[in-house]
Amino acid sequence: MSKRKILLLFSNHRVAEKLWPIIPELSTTYSIDLFLIGLYSFETPWVGDFDERVSTTEKYNCYIDNIIVGPGVKFHGDSINKDLLSYINLDDYEFVIFDDDRAMTEYNVHNFYRECKVKNIPMIGNVHGNEDKPHNIYNKCMTFKLGGIPANDTLNNVKHNPKHILLITNFLGCRSSIFPVNFDEIFVNKCGVRELSKHYNLPIKVKIKTRLDNPDYKNEINYIKNILDCEVIANTDNIDKLISESAIVIAAPSTLCFKPIQLGIPTVIIKGAGQIGHFSDFPGLVELDTQKIFDKIQLMSDNGKYSEWIENTITGGSTFTSSKIYVENLKGLL
Repeated sequence: MSKRKILLLFSNHRVAEKLWPIIPELSTTYSIDLFLIGLYSFETPWVGDFDERVSTTEKYNCYIDNIIVGPGVKFHGDSINKDLLSYINLDDYEFVIFDDDRAMTEYNVHNFYRECKVKNIPMIGNVHGNEDKPHNIYNKCMTFKLGGIPANDTLNNVKHNPKHILLITNFLGCRSSIFPVNFDEIFVNKCGVRELSKHYNLPIKVKIKTRLDNPDYKNEINYIKNILDCEVIANTDNIDKLISESAIVIAAPSTLCFKPIQLGIPTVIIKGAGQIGHFSDFPGLVELDTQKIFDKIQLMSDNGKYSEWIENTITGGSTFTSSKIYVENLKGLL
């Protein structure tokens, strides 16, 4: 008996990366096609050291029947005018899983969704990330409370082995930003990272977020190195290793911050550096002030894992079972 067929519609590598671990679980029940568009399409230029889209699709290729490379974008602000339905036969699929929960009209996803509704094919959205206000415009949406963060389940296979202090950035001071706090010389001085590095006798690493609207990311690397003695990471094929080897994490609010928190690594989230979202009640949320940051780090070190907070925020987060719960709840929605 042949398996029922489903379609994964991935539009953004940073958004979709949360979902990859559900694919092996889904493949036991469904036949899977993967449709890549927008920032995830290989027709879109990659910004960074190496193309993470390639390494991830190669890793999970054995669970996927067909990978359809759809239209991409050439620059930030570019749009997709091609009909996404010209790449696939929508009637082949029982339902669609979309990596985002936004309308994505610039990628022509709204027309794709409209056709899904006409054909009575459910399209399941997924929360974009750590945002203040979710969008949830599709038939159903898998939130962190409903499906957790499946990508973080792999943390169950690593151990905390402190080797560096990690800074996770959002916007840098060398570019425009919509937030009042950005990574610049003031941030470096006020966050106390140099003092922490000296106290723990550990080097500093900085994780940046490369973006299509600033393709010359090496300028950002140089900008950081001019104000801080550190190693800058643009891309990595082993983010769990980078996180697990962190003694302390100081970060702008982002979905990536859940990883060190789930591992019990002292993690402080800086107010004003991004959307607070799910961190509004996180004990490690703090203003950009050296003493307050040091006090929070001490608090996080003393209290260890915040299992109750994690489980109230990310289903399966404290037991690293989000993938299994995601698929179970997905089937329940359908």
